[in-house]
Amino acid sequence: MTCPTARHAWWGVAITAPLILSSCAEPYAQIDHHVDGLLGEGATSVGGGAHAPNLDAWGSTSPDDRAALNAERPATLNPAASEMTFQALGSIEADAIMSRLAGADAIAQDTVLTLDESLAWAVDHAFEHAWAEEEYVLSCLSLLVERHLWTPQIADTVIAQYAQFSPEAADETKTSSAIVNDLSLSQRLPWGGQVAASFLTTFSRVVQNAGTRSDGTVGQLTLSASIPFLRGGGVVAREDIIQAERDLIYAARSFEDFRRSFYVEVVGAYLSLQVQQQELTNALESVALLDKLAERQRALYEAGRARLYDAAEAENNSLQQRSQVSGLQESYRLAVDRFKILINYPVDLPVVIEQASFSISPPEVALDDAVRIALSQRLDLQTQRDRLVDRRRGVRNALNQLLPDLNLAGEVRFGGDDDYYDDFVLPTLENMETEISLTLGIPLDRTTERIAVRAAQVELERSRRTLAQVRDEVAVTVRNAARTIDSSLLSYDIQRRNVEIAQINIESIDADPDTYTVLDQLSAIQSLQQARNGRARAFKAVQQAILDYLLSTGQLRVTPGGLLDPLPGMQVVPTSALSFDADAA
Repeated sequence: MTCPTARHAWWGVAITAPLILSSCAEPYAQIDHHVDGLLGEGATSVGGGAHAPNLDAWGSTSPDDRAALNAERPATLNPAASEMTFQALGSIEADAIMSRLAGADAIAQDTVLTLDESLAWAVDHAFEHAWAEEEYVLSCLSLLVERHLWTPQIADTVIAQYAQFSPEAADETKTSSAIVNDLSLSQRLPWGGQVAASFLTTFSRVVQNAGTRSDGTVGQLTLSASIPFLRGGGVVAREDIIQAERDLIYAARSFEDFRRSFYVEVVGAYLSLQVQQQELTNALESVALLDKLAERQRALYEAGRARLYDAAEAENNSLQQRSQVSGLQESYRLAVDRFKILINYPVDLPVVIEQASFSISPPEVALDDAVRIALSQRLDLQTQRDRLVDRRRGVRNALNQLLPDLNLAGEVRFGGDDDYYDDFVLPTLENMETEISLTLGIPLDRTTERIAVRAAQVELERSRRTLAQVRDEVAVTVRNAARTIDSSLLSYDIQRRNVEIAQINIESIDADPDTYTVLDQLSAIQSLQQARNGRARAFKAVQQAILDYLLSTGQLRVTPGGLLDPLPGMQVVPTSALSFDADAA
C-alpha cells in the first residue's frame, strides 16, 4: 500500500499541474503569433505579392469603463434655447464674404498632402482598411479554433462535496466529505470518432458519532475509443476543418481584392480633388480676365468710346464669376473633408492637395485577351469557382447522412482503492476491465436527412448558375472597361484641342481688342474656362478608366505600403498638371 503522504503528494500534483501550466503560459501572445503565421500562409497561398496585415491594434482593446457599461440610463445633453447663444453676422457684403472664404484656407498653405502620403496614411488608419484587415483576422481565429479542436483536448475538473445525513438511529448522525478530481484527455481521429483517456480520483472521509472515522482513496483510469464506419465516418468527419482552411484562402483573396479596390477608390477621390482644384484655379483666372475686361470697358465708357451697357455687362459677368468661385471653394473644402474621412485623416487639420499628378500610359487592349486574363486571374472569380466545389462537397456530406450507423466502441478500465492502490499505479491484468461493442443503427427514418440532401442539391445548382452569371458579368465589365479607355482618350483629345482653340481666341483678342465686341470677349473667356475644366475631367477619366481596366482584369498590383506596383512595360510619368502634356497650362 502506498503511504498517505505519497498519495497526497500525487493528488497535489494532479490538481496544481494544470493551474501552473495555464498561469505560466501567455495565451494571447501565442494566439497573436499563430494568427500572424496564418495571415502569412494566406498571403503566400494567394501569391502575386499579396500583403498580410500586421497584428498591432487589437491587443489593447478591453471594456475599461465599468460605469458606462452598467449604466441603465445613459446621460443626454440637450440644453434649452435659453442656455445657448446666437451671434449675428457683422457684414453681408460680397467683398467681406469673399475675404472670409479666402481666409479659411490661409492656414493650410504649409501642409501639402500628396497622393503617396494619402495612400500610406490610408493603409495605416482608414476605417475601411481596418475593417477588411479584421475580417481577415477573424477568419484566422476561426481556423485556429478548428485546428485546436483537432489537437489533444485536456481538461481537469475538481469537485468538493459535503453531505450530512441521519440513518435510522437519530444519535448516529454521519457526515461525509469528498474531493473528486477528473483529469481527461481526448483526441479526434482523422477519419471520424475519437480516443480518450480519463483519470478519476476520489478522496473521501466519513465521520460517525464524531468519533469513528473512515478514510478512503479510489482511483480509476479509463481508456476509450469510438470509430464510425459508415455515417459520419471517413473524410466527411473533417468537413469543419476543411471548410475553415478553405475559408482562410477566401479571406486572403478577399483582402487582396479589397486592397486593390481601395487603391482605386483613394486614387479616384484624390484625382477628383485635383480636378476640383483645377476648376477653382480656372475660375479664378476667369475672374482676373473678367475684371480686366470690366476695367477696360469702364475706362472706354468714361472716355466716351463704349456704351454703358457694355461696361455694365462686363462688370455683371465678373460678379457672377465671383459667386461661382465661392461655391467652388465650398464644394472643394467639403470634398477635402470627405477625403479625410475616407483615409481617416484628422478632419480638424487643414491640408492642401498637391497639384502635381501622374499619368499612366494607356494599354493596348485586345478584348478577347483581356476577358481571358480576367476569367483566369480575378481572385473573386476563383473564390466563386471554389465555393462551387464547397457546394458539391456539401451534397456528398448530405448523402453520407443517409447511411446506416455502424460504430465500433471500446473501453478499458483500470481501478483501485486502498487495498490494491499499488496495483492501480502499476496495473496488472487482474485489475483490468474491457468492453467492446459494435453498434448498427438501421436507417428506418431518414426524412430530415433526405430533405437536407435536396437542399444541398438546390444550393449546388444555384451556385452553378451564379458562377455562370458572374463569368458573364466579368466579361461584360472587362469589355466595357476596355472601351471606356478608348472613349476617354477620344474625349481627352477633343478637350485638349478645345483648350488650344480657346487660347488662340484669347490671344487674338488681346492682340486687337477693339475689333471684338464685349460679348465676343466674354464668350472667349468662358470657352477657355470650360475647355480647361473639360481637359482636367477628361484626363482624370482616362486615368480612372485605366485603373478600372487593370482592376477588372485582375492585373492591378499594389505594394504592401499601398502604392501602385507597375507592371513590366507600364509607364507612370509624373505631371505638373492634369494633362499628358507636362507643360500644359
